[in-house]
Amino acid sequence: MLQAIKNLLPRRLQEQGISTQVEATQVVEALKQEVISRFGLSAVDAFRKVSLRDNTLEVLLTSSALASELRMIESDLASALQVKFGKAYRLRIFA
Repeated sequence: MLQAIKNLLPRRLQEQGISTQVEATQVVEALKQEVISRFGLSAVDAFRKVSLRDNTLEVLLTSSALASELRMIESDLASALQVKFGKAYRLRIFA
């Protein structure tokens, strides 16, 4: 029985119990790419910690200025993630 890899891979990840970790990694990287596209490559150095718990992305930054900027475009970032993953994520941004 042949199956498409796009159907097989998510099922295997879930069977192995690592689907949530893979999703978290993808969402974190997508957020970083959105920030890079808006603020440049140097903005990624300001990330201290980014984690995904349930549907909440917790972002800890070393720069309070960048944290303020991200808070101002928080809804845009959340919308971009929703378009990419088809799922709504909430952001909590700390400096």
